[in-house]
Amino acid sequence: MSTLLTISNVSRTFQVSQGLFARKKTLHAVNGIDLTVEKGEVLGIVGESGCGKSTLAKMVLGLLPATSGDIALEGADMRGLDRKAVARRIQPVFQDPYSSLNPRKTIASIVAFPLLVHGFGNGEARRDKALAILDKVGLPKRFADRYPNQLSGGQRQRVAIARALVMEPELVVCDEPTSALDVSVQSQILNLLMDLRRDLGLTYVFISHNLAVVEHIATRVAVMYLGRVVELADTATLFKAPRHPYTKALLQSVLTPEPGRGIPETGLGLAFPDPLNPPAGCAFHPRCPNAFATCRTVTPRTVKDPAGLVACHLHDPQIAQAAAA
Repeated sequence: MSTLLTISNVSRTFQVSQGLFARKKTLHAVNGIDLTVEKGEVLGIVGESGCGKSTLAKMVLGLLPATSGDIALEGADMRGLDRKAVARRIQPVFQDPYSSLNPRKTIASIVAFPLLVHGFGNGEARRDKALAILDKVGLPKRFADRYPNQLSGGQRQRVAIARALVMEPELVVCDEPTSALDVSVQSQILNLLMDLRRDLGLTYVFISHNLAVVEHIATRVAVMYLGRVVELADTATLFKAPRHPYTKALLQSVLTPEPGRGIPETGLGLAFPDPLNPPAGCAFHPRCPNAFATCRTVTPRTVKDPAGLVACHLHDPQIAQAAAA
């Protein structure tokens, strides 16, 4: 596989007001992320709400500029690409299919709108292409002249997927695309995405907090915590042998149908750390059952090995050697 997207040391900060007379504080929503996305793969990105997943997605889509670092599409810096050129190659599928669709437009006109923006053909050609992609996502011709409020949640998400695919993009960024749907419908949409990936040669960046969904669809998984990637590995490896304590805690939080198990206890507590006042050293150390003195003062470096990437002192040979000396 060849590399489609390269994210190099990307950060994004926001200035957050603390009150009328207080000085603004800097929020590091994304903090020094390095990732690659290979053609044809599904890169899953997981983490708690507020970890920076959606901010990263907006930067990949070109909707939000990076404060620092570089994002390249097949080696070309995205800052030098025309907005329409990026939109032709990267498209989003958002969380809520109802709020992302214009309630005053018919389904066919919603799906055909990107073709109009990019100057594709005449009205008849745009409608024909819209109908073809609607059929591809499982919506027959009879849906073309309906409105979003006449469709179910799953059908609306199929419309959103059709709109994303009508320009034949290479990369689709799915930001929680099934979280607003019933469980039975979620599986239908996931299977549709997998079929489209196979049939159209698509590449996905799939963002979710639902680990079961990510395990089903992703080929590699990046785990984010307070703006950083703390672990990256192929899906089978990460779910079978997670290494970062945060990844282990996330996997322990997954509900199972096994009788008598009850609600899982992750040990993370109820409160997510304040992103405006992140802990010193390893940001996870206040919640980590394996934290030791170094964790409280030294930020972990990212260690790369055959199993993937992990940013944890427990897996850093240099820290282990220093501790043993």
